[in-house]
Amino acid sequence: MFPSTYYSLFPAFPRNNKVFVAMSFDSRFDERYKAVIEPALRNVLIDGEKLDPYRIDARRISDSILTEILSGIRDSRLIFADVTTIERVAGRAIRNGNMMYEVGVAHAMRQPEEVLLFRSDDDEIPFDVANVRLGRYLPDDSAEAARALVTEAAISSLRELDLKKSLAIQRAAETLDNPSWMLLAEAQSGRNIDHPNTRIMGQVLGSVSRLNAIQRLLDIGAIKTSYLLVTPESYERMKTTTGNLLSYECTPFGAELVRKLLSCWKRSTVLKVTHELF
Repeated sequence: MFPSTYYSLFPAFPRNNKVFVAMSFDSRFDERYKAVIEPALRNVLIDGEKLDPYRIDARRISDSILTEILSGIRDSRLIFADVTTIERVAGRAIRNGNMMYEVGVAHAMRQPEEVLLFRSDDDEIPFDVANVRLGRYLPDDSAEAARALVTEAAISSLRELDLKKSLAIQRAAETLDNPSWMLLAEAQSGRNIDHPNTRIMGQVLGSVSRLNAIQRLLDIGAIKTSYLLVTPESYERMKTTTGNLLSYECTPFGAELVRKLLSCWKRSTVLKVTHELF
């Protein structure tokens, strides 16, 4: 399966605290994974939970190996790649082809801050990677120092991602009107939002504000469509009643927007109380 086909069906979005590690499976690299990369990434906590690095052995021949790789790149919170030279041929540095392919897919599908590249050589790097942030470490010579570099790189990337998320939330929050906020708060309460009934003109006119709010929240990814299970019996009932085939539920981004609203409300309340006291 081609990556574009796979990701058009399943958009990239980190769903867990795993770190997909792309690197050579040559035995010479085993020690750096066990002594440096794995423990360094496990040192990083997100909401009290450790990052969980893992590798997929591309030497294992399987029909599902590419799907496993694409899923790992899609679902993991970070992607770490060791792009170190594995050998030299006629004076030319050779890097692991599978690993470089995985880096290319990660760069195409994920944000730059989510992809961490490290190497332990001084060889010429391919021009299309040369301008990408590339860390240098010496895991075979100084494991402790190398672990510190990897841990700090992961923490720094997560901080940058948090900042970008905050800015995105701020921009989205500034575009929402009151009906949108009310609908989003309703969706975040834990129950799905039913689509308004629009069978007759009166229902359409009475639902304009709610329909516009739904469309606005769908456009920014704050809610998503949830399709109901349809059977022949339920479909027949829907044709004669006011039932709908779909509803809407809050997304993680929508939940962050609600938290942003609550934070602003609490802050404004504190400022008002302080002003009244003085």
